[in-house]
Amino acid sequence: MASSLSFTPVCSFKSTNKPRVLIDNSIGGKVLRANEVFQNSKAANFQSWEVKATDGKQTTKTNSLVCSKCEGNGAISCSQCKGTGVNSVDHFNGQFKAGGLCWLCRGKRDILCGECNGAGFLGGFMSTQDS
Repeated sequence: MASSLSFTPVCSFKSTNKPRVLIDNSIGGKVLRANEVFQNSKAANFQSWEVKATDGKQTTKTNSLVCSKCEGNGAISCSQCKGTGVNSVDHFNGQFKAGGLCWLCRGKRDILCGECNGAGFLGGFMSTQDS
């Protein structure tokens, strides 16, 4: 069932500065087309837009949720040095500890979260969870 509404004749090419609009509601109300004809003394410019409506289903896609592993920081405590920045080694039955810089975090005490790839929320930067 197609219905058209025309404000002025579209086929007329008289020299006026007023735009003319033709609205076409077709395909059962799911597609709305609006056509504008701008006329000047030499030629007519024709512009067309098409807007599509969704079907009646209400759906919600969660694009961003705060990451539960890093609590939105994007970084977690280093699993190798336990957040100290230094890999400590016991010497003399625990009486002396020595160590060097942590090889995983390089002394920064934090590493990027593996759940959100450092974005702080799920479905974020370079995420593989998008479908």
